[in-house]
Amino acid sequence: MDSKTIRVAAASTDGYTVDTHYGRANTFYIYQYFGDEWIFVEKRVLKPVCLGGLHEVESMNNRAEHLTDCQYVVASRIGAGAIASLQQKNITPMSLPGDLMEVLDKIYSYNEIQNLFN
Repeated sequence: MDSKTIRVAAASTDGYTVDTHYGRANTFYIYQYFGDEWIFVEKRVLKPVCLGGLHEVESMNNRAEHLTDCQYVVASRIGAGAIASLQQKNITPMSLPGDLMEVLDKIYSYNEIQNLFN
């Protein structure tokens, strides 16, 4: 992907809001920024890895592996273990609950700022 292409996995129950804790999410909506707009790519269903507050490192790493085609993962909340497993895969985790399109625009702005320093 070139520097203008951004791919995001958003934890959402309805595809319109980022409203799910990363570990409890079973649905991620994948969006990609093409040129000047966000395009819906796919709805990805994954097994939740949060089992009543318990987390297995292997499960966390496996989930992160299923999201390696994305530069960013956004959820309403992301715990420390999940952050570590995502960062090991060079994925930037973000806790940004709210309207999905507004969240995507925030990620775009963040990405643009990061590219100023690269």
